Amino acid sequence: MRPTPLTLFALLAVLPGCIVIPIGDLLRGPVLEESVLVDGGGFFQREKIAVIDIDGLITGTEKSGLILPQENAVSETKAQLNRAANDPEVKAVVLRVSSPGGEVTACDVIHHEIGRFKQRTGLPVVSFIGDQGASGGYYVAVAGDTIFANPTAIVGSIGVLLHHLDLSDLLGKIGVAVEPVKSAEQKDLNSPFRKMLPAERAVLQKLVDDMYNRFVDAVAAGRPGMTREDVLAVADGRVLSGVEAKKARLVDSVGYLTDALEEAKQRGHIESPTIVRYSRAPRSGANIYTESVTPGPQARELHVSLPLGLGDGPKLYYLWRPGW
Repeated sequence: MRPTPLTLFALLAVLPGCIVIPIGDLLRGPVLEESVLVDGGGFFQREKIAVIDIDGLITGTEKSGLILPQENAVSETKAQLNRAANDPEVKAVVLRVSSPGGEVTACDVIHHEIGRFKQRTGLPVVSFIGDQGASGGYYVAVAGDTIFANPTAIVGSIGVLLHHLDLSDLLGKIGVAVEPVKSAEQKDLNSPFRKMLPAERAVLQKLVDDMYNRFVDAVAAGRPGMTREDVLAVADGRVLSGVEAKKARLVDSVGYLTDALEEAKQRGHIESPTIVRYSRAPRSGANIYTESVTPGPQARELHVSLPLGLGDGPKLYYLWRPGW
């Protein structure tokens, strides 16, 4: 078992002399471990269904934790896909999605990695949307071979969001002026310190439209029987219940996680599946309804404050966040 940072600190407190310990490796956090949720038996070999969770805001940015850095959604999903691909006992994957979406690039990379996993392994991937698979969450789910949705799930919100914050009137009232020195007129595009010009809005609208069209194309490619025109008819940002999403052909079946697991069992030609999931901190008594305990993705929230766009800069989102 790998020593934790707390164990390391305790040892340093009681041991004399100088000790050289590879602390960089320790700070990477616990290794990805397998938890058995349902034991299907099999003495010499098991046939596994791997449940991979995509929870909360999807981002490619790592955040700092109290002791260890929190893994980002892209990296964690890739690690879990690799773990499943390298296990010859894994015969199918259930992608359990519970996400309102997130950053455009992060969602697109995960979608791409799921496609590469399917190509590399030939294994079936069944997407299951729990409480929500909206915007980027749906973008990820559509990479699966088939999609199940809880009847009360929130599905859809196909679209792109880019916020613009205009502080110019407020700054004028308090006598503050910002005068950037720039190399070209549009170098401070989307600046919150002045009004947006029509030409600048056209540039940003083109960018949003490009990302929107990529989303529509991904859905059309991933939904058998739906043309691009069919997708466009429901790709106006609306959200649907799981039941309505089935009528709109955005999902294949309305059901529960047990139904998605049964579908994975049939597609993987498995008689008695052992259901597993991967986590950094396995929880005792885990079952198929156990929430992800991987630190990071599901713990993330998007906090909107006044300096939106002043820190890392504005970002494009495949995101459903009502009232935001």
